[in-house]
Amino acid sequence: MGIVATGIVLIFTLGTNRPVTTPPPAQAGPAPPSPPPAAAAPKPAVAPPVDRPTQSDEAELDAWARKLAGPAKLAPAVLSAYGRAEMRMRGEAPNCHLSWATLAGLGQVAAVGAGPLPVPQQIWDRWSARAVHDAKPADTHNAADAAYTVARYLCSTGADLSSAGGWWTTILGYTQSLPDTQDALTAADTFAAAKP
Repeated sequence: MGIVATGIVLIFTLGTNRPVTTPPPAQAGPAPPSPPPAAAAPKPAVAPPVDRPTQSDEAELDAWARKLAGPAKLAPAVLSAYGRAEMRMRGEAPNCHLSWATLAGLGQVAAVGAGPLPVPQQIWDRWSARAVHDAKPADTHNAADAAYTVARYLCSTGADLSSAGGWWTTILGYTQSLPDTQDALTAADTFAAAKP
């Protein structure tokens, strides 16, 4: 009798319709960080050569990078990658005004042993492109491709990165961190101060 009663209780308990409870609405995530009230624009840097898409500008870019590498304390190949990204964006997004020093500043903050400029996967998936016109696919381990991919993402916002508001809003969107963005600005200004 005890087993039958237990079975009836289980059937009754399991077979009863209980009211459906709706889970509480998801909590809104934290608001994106805002620029500090007196946010400064990045300082201008020594510009790389003019991009000439129909001619080879490799020798000119390499010479620029070799002259500036020592004062900037960057490897010439890494500096060349950042410079090429700036050169390409001058033609593709002329109102963006992205500087190689901003890319180097982001690399300084984000790299932490992972290479010159690590690219978040969601940015790579959407914005990756080959930095040189050689018909090969973009390579995540290629410094020039990584810099160009980040440059394309940053300039996709339509902001003027030579202005304080445009730079801070765009870079905060990339780093998602006020301290990292401030560190990137400090590093970018240090790189921009380098003179050949």
